[in-house]
Amino acid sequence: MNFFTTLFPANLLGGLDLVPSALIAVLLAVLVTVAGRNTWPLAIRRALFFFLLLALLLVVASLLPPDSLDAARSGLLVAALLLAGVALVECAQCLIVDLMLVGWLKRPPPPRILRDFVTIALALTVFLAALRGMLGLNLSSLLATSAMISVVLGLALQDTLGSFFAGMALQMEAPLAIGDNVQIGDAQGTVVQVSWRTVRILNLDRDEVTFPNSLVTRSTLINFSRPALAHLCAVEVHVPYRHPPSLVIATLTEAMQGIPGVLEDPPCHALVWSYAESAVLYRARYHIGDFRRINYIHSDVGARVWYALRRAGIEQAYPMRVHRTEAHPEENQDRVTGALLNVEILGPLTPAERTGLALQLRPVLYGRGETVIRQGERADSLFVILRGRVEVSVASAGQQEVVNTLAAGSVFGEMSLLTGAPRSATVRAVDDVEVLPVTVEAFRCIVTENPAVLDAVTGVVSRRRTRLDEALHEVASEAAARSAEHNDLLQRVRTFFGV
Repeated sequence: MNFFTTLFPANLLGGLDLVPSALIAVLLAVLVTVAGRNTWPLAIRRALFFFLLLALLLVVASLLPPDSLDAARSGLLVAALLLAGVALVECAQCLIVDLMLVGWLKRPPPPRILRDFVTIALALTVFLAALRGMLGLNLSSLLATSAMISVVLGLALQDTLGSFFAGMALQMEAPLAIGDNVQIGDAQGTVVQVSWRTVRILNLDRDEVTFPNSLVTRSTLINFSRPALAHLCAVEVHVPYRHPPSLVIATLTEAMQGIPGVLEDPPCHALVWSYAESAVLYRARYHIGDFRRINYIHSDVGARVWYALRRAGIEQAYPMRVHRTEAHPEENQDRVTGALLNVEILGPLTPAERTGLALQLRPVLYGRGETVIRQGERADSLFVILRGRVEVSVASAGQQEVVNTLAAGSVFGEMSLLTGAPRSATVRAVDDVEVLPVTVEAFRCIVTENPAVLDAVTGVVSRRRTRLDEALHEVASEAAARSAEHNDLLQRVRTFFGV
């Protein structure tokens, strides 16, 4: 008689009293193959793992000599019952929790640590019952001895046990989950693991930080992913009292719009936050959806705010020990005059008219990615590019099509200056761009004194307009061709499937 027939009587095997080695080998191969599939529920993979251990135990026991088997039979039976009991408990949890509770009833799964606790408790019950029933041990004396051992171990492992019970509290209350963006103490990052003893996060520098569960429960925990994924951020700006709050708020709000990573809903907004001794504190507030890019988005928003405030002539009231020396006004005038000299549509101006126009103009800065003008806006100015590049795009078939790229010395927006017509294209800064706005008021002074300038300027603008219309027509033709090609392919597919 071998160990297998001791566990499973011969009548259950159809009269066989020996275990075929081939049958056990096939069973082991199947268990190893199925247990390695990560797509299966964890409970099933654990059950298969314990069944695999049970099969290995049966194989080892079947190879033991009869004398050794008789001596070790009781201990092997206890081990076999323990492995079989744990495997059956995991199967039951998979059936009740994974299939019925989560799969069928669509309920949220219970904490992993609770399921592990149930498995350990039932396994311990089976183990103690097997010790009493098969080995005849006195459980009262065993429990008394284990109580003394527990006291000693509790004192020696109080930190570990504290983290263990703190982990149970974290799993039960679930203040965080894998994938949540959190702050624990001073560390911010994404939760990648919540175990019995520790919580691990991947911080914003892509380093893994491990916290004992006891430290997590004692620290202030901020979950940025709850109750919604949209996280509110803010940039603080100090502005002198002389600037109207309505102007500052409007400038800050407009500066935050259209920045990659900043959500459109909820919308951006700016608030008067507090009054200091020499300035008003404003907060430009915006929402982001990807917390891992918070530092990069914060930098982009801060840069856009700086450019917007500078263009609006709004100073920031920060104390400075070293003041930057501004360029001399005469140097700025010479620079602007030289830029106007290279502008094609302003070529008909006399030197005196060009100098008079330069005195009325002030360069402004746009940061990379900022929109200088938008298609459809009503305006009355043109822009001369002093440095940097811009990208000209037009709306076609619901998409923005890039039609041109302009560099230093180029001009855009001339039709709005001459006729007040809406912008015919959108112009966006490719990199940091310095432009020179020429307003209708500044240009009117020259036209009033020399009306003949309009004839020459209009001729130049007409030629430029013709080139732009050709580009727009080409874009529209390409869009129409793509649409026709799509419709033709769709019709062929419908004909093929008979729909």
